[in-house]
Amino acid sequence: MEKITIKELIDFRGRPSGKLKNNFAFKLKTRKPKEKLEDAKDSGGNYWAISTSSIYNTFKSGKDEYYDVKIDDVISRQANTDSEKDKVMYQRNLDILNNFKEFDLHLLRPLDITNFETVHKEQKIILINSLPIYINPSLVFCFERNGKKEIGAIALIPQLGGYQKSQLGMFCEMLYKFLHKHYSSEFQIAEDFCIAIDTYNAQKIIYLELLTGKIPRLVDLTVEEIKSS
Repeated sequence: MEKITIKELIDFRGRPSGKLKNNFAFKLKTRKPKEKLEDAKDSGGNYWAISTSSIYNTFKSGKDEYYDVKIDDVISRQANTDSEKDKVMYQRNLDILNNFKEFDLHLLRPLDITNFETVHKEQKIILINSLPIYINPSLVFCFERNGKKEIGAIALIPQLGGYQKSQLGMFCEMLYKFLHKHYSSEFQIAEDFCIAIDTYNAQKIIYLELLTGKIPRLVDLTVEEIKSS
């Protein structure tokens, strides 16, 4: 069975009830895994790689030295291309980079990270009610607090137009499920450092917001609806 992305869960939730929604649920439940050829190459690249990599490096290093260098580089590339499509791509990434210069990532990062965990491909699939849901953490990090070993994670989520808070909460909810499944036997899950970040709108959701009910937990409900459709 092919993995189901959180974006597809959001798509399903946004469809009006009826035949089209049921057909989409059936497709999600029955489609076969995609076959990938060994010599297949990604010809298009990652549209948001310019901004996402800079945010990633800033969080991982704890230093704000990446934005200005990258901004200057992208401005130069934008000026030297004749492709209107590329100019738009560069501008969208520039807008994100400029927004994140004012976004304090340091408040979302433990002071003393002891290690960054390697996330393997097979770990990114979490079975929920027998459906394979895909979550791709950007960084998983370990630290100590009050004598306890804790673990947290961030997911950087680029999407044209961004996401509503409730939608972004689904990424955060899945990120917590990922941490709990793979690390809860060894670490305490840091609910205040389990964070989904909408890079397009420079907004975040912390798992504590789901615990307090400020943001609804929708993943299990959505999966249950898909299963019953």
